[in-house]
Amino acid sequence: MKKSRIFGVIAAAAMAVSAFVSMPVSAADTYHAYLGVQTNPSWIFRNGWNDASFGKDYEAFNKLSKDGAPADIDGTFTDVDITGDGTYKVSLTGADLSGEDLFSLLFVSTDIPADSGVSITDVKVIIDGQTKYTFDEAYIPEDTGDYITVQARNIWNDELGKEDGLFAYTMPNDSVEMEFTVSGIGAADAAPADDAAAAPADDAADTSAPAADTAPTTSASTGNLPVAAMASVAAVAGVVAVVSRKRK
Repeated sequence: MKKSRIFGVIAAAAMAVSAFVSMPVSAADTYHAYLGVQTNPSWIFRNGWNDASFGKDYEAFNKLSKDGAPADIDGTFTDVDITGDGTYKVSLTGADLSGEDLFSLLFVSTDIPADSGVSITDVKVIIDGQTKYTFDEAYIPEDTGDYITVQARNIWNDELGKEDGLFAYTMPNDSVEMEFTVSGIGAADAAPADDAAAAPADDAADTSAPAADTAPTTSASTGNLPVAAMASVAAVAGVVAVVSRKRK
């Protein structure tokens, strides 16, 4: 075999190994979800993360607001990182909204692209620790925009029952949560919902059973060099050694 042909084979093999090794182990992204609320009649609110005026850049985004400023109501929002397929929960706790009549809006705002192919199911509305309703399939309005928004209450939406809504509830004197299951991302290490906050199954207002206490997760890739790539590297090294000996 001519020397140039030998080196040609070595170069081609090295390029193939380089391309293989440089492939990402996981192409998954981390997304985020936020609880959004709006009450009636006082219009206490937290808007979606990408709202032009009251989104993440709004200085009081992590608090309840009223009349364009922080509301005089305590409450802690807990958002969540979506790292892969699994069950997640967003919440507002320590907030007494019992003086309000109803939620005019109750939703989950995410930065998952609307055209990503991600599915959201088993959406639970949990008020003061009690599951009030479960959507087998998430209700995502047609005008969701660039990112997926999951709505549970919208008094201007016919499909969600307008002011009557699809389920009975009383306004929370402590907490409101939304739990949901994500699939189609394919990444790993999704954090299961907090077991302590799971709703009891015998709540008289429930219209469906709560989700299982734990959500299935998958294992993350380790990022180690694949065995096939290591073998290929070894093979190329062996060819180089043979050529080196023949040239002496």
